[in-house]
Amino acid sequence: MSFIELFKHNECWGKVVSDKPRRWGKGWRFSDDPPLMYYLLSGRVRLMALDAKGNEKTLWYLGNGCCFNETILFESSSMISRFPARRVRFYHESTKNCYLHAFSRQDVEALGREKPELLLNLCQSYSKKVELLAKHLVSLSMESPLTRVCKYLSSRIVPGSNPLRAHRDMSYREMADLLGMHRTSIHKVMRQWQAEGIWDFDRNSSEVIILQPDAFFEEASM
Repeated sequence: MSFIELFKHNECWGKVVSDKPRRWGKGWRFSDDPPLMYYLLSGRVRLMALDAKGNEKTLWYLGNGCCFNETILFESSSMISRFPARRVRFYHESTKNCYLHAFSRQDVEALGREKPELLLNLCQSYSKKVELLAKHLVSLSMESPLTRVCKYLSSRIVPGSNPLRAHRDMSYREMADLLGMHRTSIHKVMRQWQAEGIWDFDRNSSEVIILQPDAFFEEASM
C-alpha cells in the first residue's frame, strides 16, 4: 500500500448492509446534503480539496472495502455554523464507476449500538487517514521531487516482474496533483534518471522498467 491509498479498511461494514448497492458514475461529486457515510463495494474514489480560487488538490484515493464521508456525518450543527464559509472545501469524487452502499447517521448509530466493533473499526480507519495526512505533509515539506516519484513507483511494482517494472496507473496530471508537483517537474525527474540508466520508459507507456533496483529502492526509502 502506498502512502496515499487505502483498501479494505472497513470490510466489516459490507457485511451489515441491507440494501442493494447503487451505481455512481465516473466524475460524480458526493454532496453532504443530506450527510451520509458511504461504503465502497467496487470502484475508486478520491478525496479532493478545493480553495476559493478554484485550485484543487488530491489528498488520497480509496478503493474497495472502504468507508468515506464519515467526518461530515458526525459533525455537530454547532461546528458547521461556526464555519459557514470555509475557504477550503473538501469533497469526494468517483474516478471510476462505483457501486456503493449509503448509511445515514441514524443507521450508523443504530448499528454501532448493536455491534460496537463497527464503530471501533471506523476509529481505526480514521486514525489511519490522519496518519496518511501527516506523512503526506512531511513528504511535501521535506522530501525531494525524486524521492516522491520513487515512493510512488515503488508502491506500484509489478510482482514477479523480470526485469523489475512499476505500473503507472494514473495520468501525469493526476500523478503531479497527488505528489504536489508540476507535470514539468515529474518529466524532468523521469528523464534525469532515464539518462543515468536507473530506469527506462516510453512516455506513452504506463510501465517503468527499473534497471538499477538498489539505487531506486534506496531513494524510495529516504
